[in-house]
Amino acid sequence: MPDDSIHLREPVTDRPASKASPSSLSLSDVPVPEELLLVAQSYWPEPAGSAPMMTDLATAFAAAGAETTVLTARPNYPGNTVYDGYADGSQDSRTVDGVLIERLPTIPPAGGGMKARLIHEGVLHAGFAAALARGRVGRHHAVLSLCPSILSVAVADRLTTPGGRHVAIVHDIQSGLAGALGMGGKAAVRAIRAMERTALNRADAIVVLSEPMRGVLEELGVTKPIHVIPPHVDADAVHPLPRPDQPPTALYSGAFARKQGLEQVLDMAGHLAELMPQARIKMRGQGGLEEELKSRARTMGLGNVIFQPLAPKDQLNEAMAEGDVHLVPQRPEGAAFAMPGKAVTILAAGRPFVSTCLPGSALATLEAQVGAFLCTPPEEPRAMAEAVAALLSDPARATAMGRRGRAWVEANATRAVALDRYARLLLGEAA
Repeated sequence: MPDDSIHLREPVTDRPASKASPSSLSLSDVPVPEELLLVAQSYWPEPAGSAPMMTDLATAFAAAGAETTVLTARPNYPGNTVYDGYADGSQDSRTVDGVLIERLPTIPPAGGGMKARLIHEGVLHAGFAAALARGRVGRHHAVLSLCPSILSVAVADRLTTPGGRHVAIVHDIQSGLAGALGMGGKAAVRAIRAMERTALNRADAIVVLSEPMRGVLEELGVTKPIHVIPPHVDADAVHPLPRPDQPPTALYSGAFARKQGLEQVLDMAGHLAELMPQARIKMRGQGGLEEELKSRARTMGLGNVIFQPLAPKDQLNEAMAEGDVHLVPQRPEGAAFAMPGKAVTILAAGRPFVSTCLPGSALATLEAQVGAFLCTPPEEPRAMAEAVAALLSDPARATAMGRRGRAWVEANATRAVALDRYARLLLGEAA
């Protein structure tokens, strides 16, 4: 039977430059490549999805001394519209926090369908290839690529010097999500699987966020070494704060997208209104489902649900503190193909959360190990509401869970711990 546990980082004992324990490891302890290229379709200032984690990783490499370049798109997620001030190309080459950001135009995937996504990714990655051909971006000895998109992985291989190291980071297994969520037909899913298998097997090493994701890639035919590194967070920027003076509050923050299964939150809200009338639910985010969710909340008469935009990055810590309990819904059919990075950010903030997940999934296994949040069965909104109410009505229990979550982050998921493991892979060492 496969081991479904989250990989916990072992103490470093064989490398003089990293003698610090995980909880005390700093960026200055970590040897890094002289130069690094990160190829990712999402990056700062995008506030959701993979962008925050990859932004933090790139800035960590830069802070540790690596000359870091990011090849990415003009920002457009999760609203699927290029942000104000970026469409004219005036910010296509800019250094922020020590990272040179080179941006390329694309066509945002309005509507979120398979065809729109393929156009978006195809246009963007053709631009990446052209940037190499024209000398705008050179080949690098150390390259990180991020899937989504698998095309980023394929292009990154061409951006790696002979004898260099290319590490592919898989946040979403696109073929699995497409099949599970009914995006595209069987032929399209088969084509994406073939592309994933070919592109990933050309990388030198692969990183996934959970053991179930590793198993899916192995079944897909990926034979290169696969390492499990959980999502990480800047634990200095996100840390526990006192709760504000407010009614009991459950908070969802992130993209309003199909794979989150956000209809479960609205159904849960109806039950929570009965169980705990004084409680409220904040839904912060944006994305293709925003108007649909708002319309459904009005139709259901959910007076306890408040919609708000995502908080700016410099207000993230205070925004996280507004949730006494956070919500991490997932559609169960896609849980093996993605791991919600927001879960680690919530734990860093010292708050518990309630997730919808199946036994044996990455979050269910982490919950059993850490005891910092609660899991409820998917598509059972009454059970989710009961779990939320139980935590909202017992602040001492919620606080204790928050402390356990914070301790786990400090030992396993800080930016320094992640930097050390990624640097090892890029330098050809074991992670």
